[in-house]
Amino acid sequence: MTAQHGPGIPPRSAADLPTRLRHGDDGPRGADGARGDLGRDATSLAGLLGLTVDPGEYRGRFVADAHLLNTRGTLWGGCGLAAAIAFVQACGGRDCVWAHTQFLAPVHAGQEVELSVDPATGGLSQVVVRATAAGRLVFLAGGTFSRVSGAVNRFGPAGDWAPDPDGCPPREYPTWLDFPRDGVISLVEQRWARPARTDLDGRPGGGSSALWLRLRPRLPVHAAVLALLSDFAPVGLIEATGEMAAGTSLDNSPRIVAAPTGEWVLLDVRVEAIVRNVVQVRGRMYDRTGALVATVSQTTLVHRAPASRHGRPSPAPTG
Repeated sequence: MTAQHGPGIPPRSAADLPTRLRHGDDGPRGADGARGDLGRDATSLAGLLGLTVDPGEYRGRFVADAHLLNTRGTLWGGCGLAAAIAFVQACGGRDCVWAHTQFLAPVHAGQEVELSVDPATGGLSQVVVRATAAGRLVFLAGGTFSRVSGAVNRFGPAGDWAPDPDGCPPREYPTWLDFPRDGVISLVEQRWARPARTDLDGRPGGGSSALWLRLRPRLPVHAAVLALLSDFAPVGLIEATGEMAAGTSLDNSPRIVAAPTGEWVLLDVRVEAIVRNVVQVRGRMYDRTGALVATVSQTTLVHRAPASRHGRPSPAPTG
């Protein structure tokens, strides 16, 4: 395929930097002193995450509020990685080229997550971030942060095959599934570009699904936002397993190509293998013009939802 050219990763707006961390501060608050609805009211990713940073000490923190949780009631993995990327950049790191996170323990609702740069890193171009909650290491994140310039050469397939999101059906969750609805899924509009199968009879399928994603708070879409959205990759489990299956991320590795044009991002995923209930999945992320904006690989623990009490199985949410 002929290389597709485009601009590189643009610098972030200063308005998207996290709030400076002050002694005794527990994150962004409204004029009345209340934390408020950070998901609904957010005007930046840092505000969405409730992330505060002390760049001089290379430390930061955020709280696993309800809108940052997965359907199992713990921190959405993509929110953890997004926070780590935003944290490094607030400490002086440049543009994120790629990032990786390994999840070691769940972060439960209401827990405060403390972020720090590993002192062995020696800088912010190749960096490791340690995340702890209640004194316990919960995830490690790392990546490359550098000044990106020049044209982008794309050799992979374009995403111009996908129907426009305006013409795609919304992803709907059956009412009988019992899970919290005020987490990350409440913040992201989802529309099927390649719907998961509906004949959920337990027979393995092809393992490919594609989903248009858009944050409901209209924020600039940069590397950290792409990291958050990339954690929808387990959606491919429905097609792969022929069951109501969701996933909990064990690791996630987005690689950034360029900032997308517009607000919509297409996540095209394929499940490669399931080994002892652990899934290997890879995917590509495109913007509305069909341009590749990121690639992603992930390892996920499978959760199979019980059959519908109405006797008809339906797709389960991703976790």
